[in-house]
Amino acid sequence: MKGHVAGALRWRDLPGALWHWLRRGDAGAEDFRAAFARSLGLDPAQAGEVRLFGTGRAALHAFTASLDLPVGSEVLLPGYTCVVVPNVFMHLGLAVRYVDIARDDFNPTPDAISNEISPATRVVVVPHNFGLVTEGLDALRAKHPDVVFIEDAAHAWGSTDAVGRMVGTLGHAAFFSFEFSKPLTTGIGGALVIHDPGSRERFTAHLSANPLTLHAPSTSTVIKQLLTLCWHRLTMSLPRPALHALIALLRTPSRLLGVVAKTPDSEVAGETEPDYRAGLHPLSAAIGLMQARRFDEIHALRRAQAQDYDALLTHLPGWEWPVRAPGAVLLRYPLLLPDATTRDAAIAALEDVGIVGGTWFDDVVHPRGSRRFGYAAGDCPNGERAARTVLNLPLGRHARLRPSQRAALRAIAERHGGRSP
Repeated sequence: MKGHVAGALRWRDLPGALWHWLRRGDAGAEDFRAAFARSLGLDPAQAGEVRLFGTGRAALHAFTASLDLPVGSEVLLPGYTCVVVPNVFMHLGLAVRYVDIARDDFNPTPDAISNEISPATRVVVVPHNFGLVTEGLDALRAKHPDVVFIEDAAHAWGSTDAVGRMVGTLGHAAFFSFEFSKPLTTGIGGALVIHDPGSRERFTAHLSANPLTLHAPSTSTVIKQLLTLCWHRLTMSLPRPALHALIALLRTPSRLLGVVAKTPDSEVAGETEPDYRAGLHPLSAAIGLMQARRFDEIHALRRAQAQDYDALLTHLPGWEWPVRAPGAVLLRYPLLLPDATTRDAAIAALEDVGIVGGTWFDDVVHPRGSRRFGYAAGDCPNGERAARTVLNLPLGRHARLRPSQRAALRAIAERHGGRSP
């Protein structure tokens, strides 16, 4: 199967990480932090510039809490995001509004963001969905000096803007996710990058007055994350019949034993608050280190695969994909199909040839059925259209298509709404 998870992870990374953890212990987390900083072109010696957390949402929560925003402050979010992002601000008691994405992109334009900033706006979350870079942050920061711009870089490890600067270094701060489906995975985990010196000083001062103590995950939690990570890696290796047989065999016992790590349904529904003080286990950090050391190779592969999809799907006007800067490193290859029926038919056809066609994000506030904190139906029509018709194709080490699959993909695209003119 060609799918969307554990896209940078090799089997040999797991024993390598275990050995590194046994040798280095808690110091392994610092090794990963330094390697991740280097992958962003940052100085590892700047310890306050990159900090590790148990999740990306915890990184966002810590930075936003440090701003000490006054009552009535407002946060602008993209009208195409994951539920864990607005939930952070809901738990901090902040109001949110959504900025619609462009019709031909998966991010809002800088002008759309600027036009929505009001006197109450104190924070703007700037997305780089699928690794596509939202340009124009310099101009936004200059025009709105009282607003803090936080990059959502969860999808965009390695992407650069039009002048070659790394995502994660463009705003006041940025948060990354290392969840199972992200470009670099530790199972569950995240990082906060504070590249702006003034923001870094304020964050440090806030921590001096309000110490933030992160606790290591429990042994059972780490085991659950590792089992889930191994399962995801296995699904990327097995042929489709063997995978379906194994899923049927293990589905019931895995649910009964609770060994699958995922965002709880109660958190998606906004009924419970996650543990924003969870840290990253040193073993998980060692798994991240194995991947972070190979960042050039990982990013080059994803760029080459995206270019291959470009060539394969050219002259298919029914399948739309956004123009991207040469420096983009895509998490998934996103397309917009003519309608939901066409999209669903294409996904079924792709499944038949062993390619997982993703529907991420399937809602303006993903996943479908989330609380949609602060969002009212119709607020972001382009985001709603994208959620109905988006199709993502897999990228990464385990997404290399065989010649027969490439031919099948082209035929499916021509048959389902993308015929050549």
